[in-house]
Amino acid sequence: MLAHRLHGQMDLRLQEEPEPDLRPGDVRLNVAYSGICGSDVHSYYADDDALPRLGHEGEGAVKGRPFYVGHETVGTVSEIADDVTAVEVGDRVAVFPLIACGECRQCVDEYPVNCERFDRGVSTVGFGAPIGGLAQSMVIPQSLAIKIPDGLSLLQGSLLEPLSVAATAVQRSAPSPDQVALVTGGGLVGVGVVLALKANGVKAIVLSETSVARRQNLVGVEGLTVCDPTMDDVAATVREQSAGAGADLVFECSGAPQAFDLAMKVAGKRSRIVLIALHHHVFPLSPSRAALNEVTVVGHNATTKRGFVSAADWLERGLLPVHDWVTTIDFARVVEDGLEPSRTGQLFKAVVEIAP
Repeated sequence: MLAHRLHGQMDLRLQEEPEPDLRPGDVRLNVAYSGICGSDVHSYYADDDALPRLGHEGEGAVKGRPFYVGHETVGTVSEIADDVTAVEVGDRVAVFPLIACGECRQCVDEYPVNCERFDRGVSTVGFGAPIGGLAQSMVIPQSLAIKIPDGLSLLQGSLLEPLSVAATAVQRSAPSPDQVALVTGGGLVGVGVVLALKANGVKAIVLSETSVARRQNLVGVEGLTVCDPTMDDVAATVREQSAGAGADLVFECSGAPQAFDLAMKVAGKRSRIVLIALHHHVFPLSPSRAALNEVTVVGHNATTKRGFVSAADWLERGLLPVHDWVTTIDFARVVEDGLEPSRTGQLFKAVVEIAP
């Protein structure tokens, strides 16, 4: 089969390799689509000192950078092990990317990313585990196969994982309708955060985005004020929306240092800043403002299966036509047509078309 493997910074190679073995409890997928996530862009471009610790290197890989990439993946089940009961051959499934025990305290509390029995550095599909969705075929444990509702296409199914990240981030922030929220970054996760906030009744949402095309996607969305941070005074807009108090919630989804600076600037007293995006470079941070205003800054980098359910519901109800904003990318042109324009904000969402 053909598969993309990351051999180092800005060194993604399409190579021929054997299909992975099917073990007890495993499911083989013919991959249809695999979305390009901000973490994929980060893995490809980021400086070594800005990378998280990853345990699995793979042959020829550089330490700290995932060798197997692609986790926003959907496909059709082509083969199952004899003991598999969760799915059948022919089922259309999305890949839940977090390998976890399902039994420890963290898993029971719906934090599978923090599973106490699995090292996350080697247990995330496409980001440390020896499994990646940017390939013609992949094998996953049956626990990671989530059936796609009949009302959704496979292409829509490829959006479930990133939208579920947004859903989970908002669910954990427990927003109330009277709060004011700022979202920095208008890619798919940022739009997912907007969807989740609206689903929770939040009526005052400001979104900051530099891309003209991404801003145009969101014109006319009720309760959403869209700003260009290079031209507009986003802080003044937030103050106006909040009667001068500042934002109650800030979700950083862009990966830009300027966006984090903006988050710290507009966060109100006892507010919450949620960091979702990964940053390509290390940058200085002064925590004094957060300390003086008692701002809570939390990281968020994963999802839950409940988040997948919420995301599927949004897509089935057509709350926003996000699937109409997707750009499909040829399997052989992932860097030129996918990673690079995603890094520069030219695309709302790039999804690699493998075998639709």
